[in-house]
Amino acid sequence: MSSNLASPTSPPPPVPSPSGGTRSLHRSPSRTLRSEHEAMDDGAAMQTASLDQTLSAMSLSASGLSLSSSGGGGGDALGDDEALSVMTSAAAAAAKAGVRNTANKRGSRGGTGEYSSRPHTNASASVPPLPATMAALPQYGGGFGGPSRGTSAGATNDGNKHASRITEPRAPTPAMYWSQMRTWGARPPKMRSQSLNVVGNNIYVFGGWNNTVCYSDVYVLDTETMFWSRMAASGDAVPPCRAHTATAVGHRLFMFGGGDGTRYFNDLYVLDTRACVWARAKIAGTGPSARRTHTCFYYGGYVYLFGGGDGHRALNDLWRVRAEPNADGAYEWEEVDTRGGRPFPRGYHTSTLVGNQVVVFGGSDGQECFGDTSLLNLDTMEWSHVTIDPPLTRLAHSATLVGMYLFVICGHDGADYANQVLMLKLDTLRWETRAIYGTPPIPRGYHACALHDGRLYVHGGYNGQEVFDDLYTLELSSYSYLPQVPEFVIGCHR
Repeated sequence: MSSNLASPTSPPPPVPSPSGGTRSLHRSPSRTLRSEHEAMDDGAAMQTASLDQTLSAMSLSASGLSLSSSGGGGGDALGDDEALSVMTSAAAAAAKAGVRNTANKRGSRGGTGEYSSRPHTNASASVPPLPATMAALPQYGGGFGGPSRGTSAGATNDGNKHASRITEPRAPTPAMYWSQMRTWGARPPKMRSQSLNVVGNNIYVFGGWNNTVCYSDVYVLDTETMFWSRMAASGDAVPPCRAHTATAVGHRLFMFGGGDGTRYFNDLYVLDTRACVWARAKIAGTGPSARRTHTCFYYGGYVYLFGGGDGHRALNDLWRVRAEPNADGAYEWEEVDTRGGRPFPRGYHTSTLVGNQVVVFGGSDGQECFGDTSLLNLDTMEWSHVTIDPPLTRLAHSATLVGMYLFVICGHDGADYANQVLMLKLDTLRWETRAIYGTPPIPRGYHACALHDGRLYVHGGYNGQEVFDDLYTLELSSYSYLPQVPEFVIGCHR
């Protein structure tokens, strides 16, 4: 497929800066570009350290469900099949030397490629070497099987008032665990750049493509039985698309944009998941331009839209549409004016709702992989831009709020696809690592991810060579049942 992006041999065009000027996308000669269609080596996975034995009290807050935080995967300039990535000189040297991360390589999966949905108690953590940029991250805890720790306690027996010292063996610390799920029924085909949303106990997967064909089907997973079904939806016909967004508002899904081949869409469709009926929204006035690789989220009665690409350029505009139609039955879009300087134009990014703010992380303009983080206060409509050390680049990843952590899973780091779980602690704005047991997904991007009932569900994706149809869960363990996190301010403990 021909790319809509600027050729890597020609200098990239200037991009509007947040201050209103332009910035050059000039990079060091050691940072070269290459296409997704080139064979990519498995990226070095981030070394995971042991679980913190004294985890702070936290749990899933009501706002912890980040809807469409993965933006439906990524898309073309932004086009998901032609995404250009930046390879650092270090990564290039490692690839040339034949360095591989054997912990992430897969042979034949054998059989049906299906695994038990629950963790094994004798599993051990996979701890591959750390990339150089990750070496400074805080690492915590001793994980399973650590050295026993004696605990002194005062105990009073009946008739004996003298305190005695009691030594207790340390119990295995609850740890996060990857599992590939065994599912049944009408499973979705291999797909990337699809959307995935949770409504009640069901997961809804819509759209996506297999590198050849786009889909317009809705697949529903009952998370209690792990049974897939294909929805026999009625109403208005929805075109096959990929790199769109679907945002849950109660029992409805608001689907916007996306594309199929060289076509880009700006239609808004609403799926009633109870009635299984699609409706193409009647729009009053003008709305956003056609695009894909954007992100959407719901806040205060509105579905917000940020960024994306239209096939010619990356975008950084902000729109919103009220989630209820007006008296004439039409939905009204409005472009939102903001202060503080908008993030650079991008797609492939994530926008995660945290209280009254949205965290925009990573992405790409089709030429450069970003590692910056911007915050938008949705009450004041003011942007702020934060620096996180070390800066970690990601595109086509997912980002989900769990307590006061942002879980960034998989994606492309500018050199290779990854299967790491990066945890951004939002009150300190520092990256942290934890030991994660089980077998992680093969490195990938353009997957879809959502949080439900103490698990992160990761579905499908692409690794530069293969499109996937698998479903993984990350059991969050302590992160899912510890006491409610009190309110916190992003960056308050920096």
